Amino acid sequence: MNIANYTLKVKGKTLLQDTDLHFSSGKINHVVGKNGVGKSQLAKDFLLNNSKRIGRDIRQNVSLISSSSNIPNDVSKDFLLNFLSKKFDSEKINKIAHLLNLDNIDGKVLIKNLSDGQKQKLKLLSFLLEDKNIIVLDEITNSLDKKTVIEIHGFLNKYIQENPEKIIINITHDLSDLKAIEGDYFIFTHQEIQQYHSVDKLIEVYINE
Repeated sequence: MNIANYTLKVKGKTLLQDTDLHFSSGKINHVVGKNGVGKSQLAKDFLLNNSKRIGRDIRQNVSLISSSSNIPNDVSKDFLLNFLSKKFDSEKINKIAHLLNLDNIDGKVLIKNLSDGQKQKLKLLSFLLEDKNIIVLDEITNSLDKKTVIEIHGFLNKYIQENPEKIIINITHDLSDLKAIEGDYFIFTHQEIQQYHSVDKLIEVYINE
C-alpha cells in the first residue's frame, strides 16, 4: 500500500504533513509514536478518510481493531461462535480460534465478565473473519497482562505467516511489540512517518525524543 504526500489534519491541527506511507504485505508494519502525536487518528483515517487521501479501494478493504472496538458483551463465547458460524466458514473460524487458543476461555461465561485479554482475543477473531486485506491494529495490547501480550504476539506471527497477502499495520507505543514480532519499523514523529531498518535504532530514537 502506497500513499504519497499524505497530510492529515484534525480540528485544525496538522498531525502529518506531506509524508509518504508505504506498508508491505506479508509482514507486520509497526508504527510507534509517543502519546498525543495522532496515532489513533491515523488508524481511524483508513476508514473515515478525513485526510481525503484514502481511496475507496482501501477504505472498503480495511478492518480496524482497537482497544475500544466493540463486540457484544451480554453473550457468551459459545453464543458468539455460534452466531459467527452462521456468517463465516466454520473451518476458518476454527483455524483462527485455534491460533488464539480460545479453548481456554469458558464458553458459558458472559463476555463482559471475561478478562480484558480474553475479550481482546474474541475481538480479534470477530474482526479477522471479515477477511479484509488491510488490518489496522490500534494499541491492541494496551493494558493487557504480560501473558496475554505474549500470546497475541505469537498469534500475529503465525497469522501473517499463514496469510502473506495481508497488510497488517500495528500502531503502538509498546516497544515489546517490535522485539517480539519481526517486520518493518516506522516512527510517527514531527509530522512525519519515518522508516528504520534497524529496530534497535528506532527504539533508540524513540527513547531519546
